[in-house]
Amino acid sequence: MRNYRVTGPVEVPDGTLAAMTTRMISHRSDGFRDLFGGIAPRLGALFGTAGTVLPLTCSGTGGLEAVAASLLRPGDRVLSVQLGYFGERFAEIAEHHGAVVDVLAAPWGQVVDTARITERLTAGYDAVLLTHNETSTGVVAPLRAWAEAIRAVSDCLILVDVVSSLAAVEIGFDELGLDAAVGVTQKALACPPGLSLVAVSERALARAAEPGEGSYYLSLARAAEHARAGTTTYTPALSVLYALDTALAAIEKEGVEAVWERHARTARRCRDALRAQGLAVVPEEAHSSPTVTAVRLPDGGAVRVREALAAEHDTWVSSGRGPWKDEVLRIGHMGPVEPADVDACAAAVAACLGGPAGGTAPVAPSAAPAALDVRETATADGLTPDWDGLVARLDAPVFHTRAFLRAYEHHPVQRISEPRYLEVRRDGELVAAAPTYLQGDPLGLLGMADGEQALLSPMWHSPDSRLLAADDEALDALTRAFAARAAELDAPQWGFANLGTDHPLVRTLERKGFRRRELVARWTLDRSDAPDGEAYLAGMRRSVRRDYQRQLRRYREQAHARVHRADHEGLVPLLELIAASATRTGSPKYYDPLKLAAFLRELDEPVRVVEVRENDGEPLAVAVCFLEDKRLQAWAGGYVRGRADLRFSPYYALWWEIVELMWAAGTESIECGRLNETFKEKMLLRPQDLVAMLGPSL
Repeated sequence: MRNYRVTGPVEVPDGTLAAMTTRMISHRSDGFRDLFGGIAPRLGALFGTAGTVLPLTCSGTGGLEAVAASLLRPGDRVLSVQLGYFGERFAEIAEHHGAVVDVLAAPWGQVVDTARITERLTAGYDAVLLTHNETSTGVVAPLRAWAEAIRAVSDCLILVDVVSSLAAVEIGFDELGLDAAVGVTQKALACPPGLSLVAVSERALARAAEPGEGSYYLSLARAAEHARAGTTTYTPALSVLYALDTALAAIEKEGVEAVWERHARTARRCRDALRAQGLAVVPEEAHSSPTVTAVRLPDGGAVRVREALAAEHDTWVSSGRGPWKDEVLRIGHMGPVEPADVDACAAAVAACLGGPAGGTAPVAPSAAPAALDVRETATADGLTPDWDGLVARLDAPVFHTRAFLRAYEHHPVQRISEPRYLEVRRDGELVAAAPTYLQGDPLGLLGMADGEQALLSPMWHSPDSRLLAADDEALDALTRAFAARAAELDAPQWGFANLGTDHPLVRTLERKGFRRRELVARWTLDRSDAPDGEAYLAGMRRSVRRDYQRQLRRYREQAHARVHRADHEGLVPLLELIAASATRTGSPKYYDPLKLAAFLRELDEPVRVVEVRENDGEPLAVAVCFLEDKRLQAWAGGYVRGRADLRFSPYYALWWEIVELMWAAGTESIECGRLNETFKEKMLLRPQDLVAMLGPSL
């Protein structure tokens, strides 16, 4: 029997399906008004509103577009709080309708801290976009905490995607002061697809009725006007409305709160069943979705496993989205799902992986083999040249070199203490190494309390780090020394940060009991995607290319670029522009210009400072880069905003000059950090997942 556990459209109960065979009636008839009048209040109970709920004949994406087109105007400032793929889509829709969208994103599998949202809102926004339940990552957001905090500091419109949470968890639309929430029929309501269900506040409807509304078919103002007359603007998906009426009657009979509890109970059952098979559920328990469970496969291959589940077990699940496409399976448990179904699904996944995927307790690092010699060096000044030899053999980035470690130890950009440099030698040859420091978590990604420090390798500001280990045996000795150092310092957490997920030893650490924590991705532009200026522009979307070409023409009329070395006499004022940008975007204030200048001057050779300067004027944009043989690391940047006299974006101009530096230096790629994901996608960069691997508890 089919076990249909995809993330939507979901399995529809027979009674609901049968309702779709009801004879057609006119949507202008009294019979339709009776049907419509019975559906609206029951939908209101699920949203938590006594106000207007509009059924629109379209997908959930259509409902999100109706909200954006009706409530946003070109030039509106919008803050997009993103937890994954569908939060990104909501932002793209808003941007398509002319909104100026700023992004505040959590690493996939995590949530954005509430304080970061309120900090950003102090800049002033017209609307904030939230995703209640992110099906791409299996994360449910703390909607109540977010909404209450937003309302405490802002009267902006709160627009929420509840596509995969409606009917599975409380929303509290009226209580939380939401302005629009978009659900659908084909998720937890267990109906066929065809309707988007949009709850909308009175002030949002007033906004929708103002001039500038951007859609004819998806007009919320027009839909609300017809809803008050008991009908729809245009011909609805009548058969789906019949099914929805039946599904709502079943929910009403069971009780709304009982339905929410059932979803929570089934979700826990699914997570427990997966863990019993030795599989890793991605989100933390507190943020695990009631409708979708994301499970990370130990060796990837999610697409292959999904196909094997269907062919061999008649079990149907969804593979990952975006960067998780081949690493994660997503298991849906929306609507009236039997506990046995999620148990069977977990067992089938394990069977496709060749049996339980390691349900034993974590294995602590074993004792170092006798042939290996483990040493500690107290300062980076004591490191020998073979450290750089190991860095070169393992193709590790500049952040691991002796010069970088010395400069950072002498002039730390973020506070570090208790530095130790661990070395593992085999017959005198250096085969593994790690710089370790007690340090905080400036981006708030490891769940550490304020003021808490962990023993981490390397320093936090290494957006692309490596495991400096030649083989598994050397890594085992290194982790043993690392654990001993953490125990000596009584560190609450210890491990490696900012590791690329494609490194084979990351999976080795998982087998040794290390916990995987998703971090903010870095972004990479490969030289193959931008061999020269003409080919680079040609690879962009047509609208992006035209805009960029226009930006570059205006830039060349008003400004020019310079590339400086670390000894540039005007370095500190340039770094002050970076510090100002970091403060404006809510980033941690670790770009103190004087400290950063001292660090860069000691590091010296790989440093390049790219400046965009107004002709006969002030600097407009600055980026600190590190030039390696193969990579150009764009490490920190800043730019001016709000200059009405500028006819181009300094940010766009700065990026072009960084790419020009790649071409001039002949590197194979550019790597850069975490913000402005929408811009980076336009510029053909690709996300590269990063993780922290935290060691077993001591």
